Amino acid sequence: MEALPKLLSESATIDPKLLEEMNIILDHPKLTRETTVRDAIMEVAAIMGENVKLRRGFALSSANGIVSSYLHTSPQPGLGRMVGLLTLESEKGGAPTEVLQRVGSNLAMHVVAARPLFLSKDHVAAKTLEAERDILKTQAATSGKPQVAIEKMVEGRLRKFVEDIALLEQKFVMNDKVNVKSVLEDLSKEVGQQIRVDSFLRVEVGEGIQRQ
Repeated sequence: MEALPKLLSESATIDPKLLEEMNIILDHPKLTRETTVRDAIMEVAAIMGENVKLRRGFALSSANGIVSSYLHTSPQPGLGRMVGLLTLESEKGGAPTEVLQRVGSNLAMHVVAARPLFLSKDHVAAKTLEAERDILKTQAATSGKPQVAIEKMVEGRLRKFVEDIALLEQKFVMNDKVNVKSVLEDLSKEVGQQIRVDSFLRVEVGEGIQRQ
């Protein structure tokens, strides 16, 4: 596919109309040539006998690292119902690509499985915390415990809530004895420089569509 605008390691939503104008090189038994994304979609629709549309588009890029991906429920290379994407950035650049890709692929799989909403606890939106705190206060109020105990209970459960939705705080799906932050610390030691996740993205087919 033609180069997308440089995004400085940030995930971005791309207008589907812009994507449709881009060229793509197809590698498929029935579709092997260079064409536009729009024409490729039309040909896929004709082959499947279904109405196929490009509904959403996203892009990630890395300045000093890699973009890793994981496809879930993948009938063939490059296709899947769910995808996890993330950028691994190295502090100095030049970190071994194969090492970054090995860990990056596992972390991308984690993104699919664990469904994080924010990168770190510092990125959790204030309104998200306040909404959850209100829910927890309402639940705790029926416990009959003293107010001091209720406040401690709420704050403890709120910390657990953050651990469940912030990527770096989540227990790693491949080893729940450590969190994602620890995985990155081990990777940094292995390559001799700091490695961080700069951005991530999880996309699932059909999400956001209201079903009747």
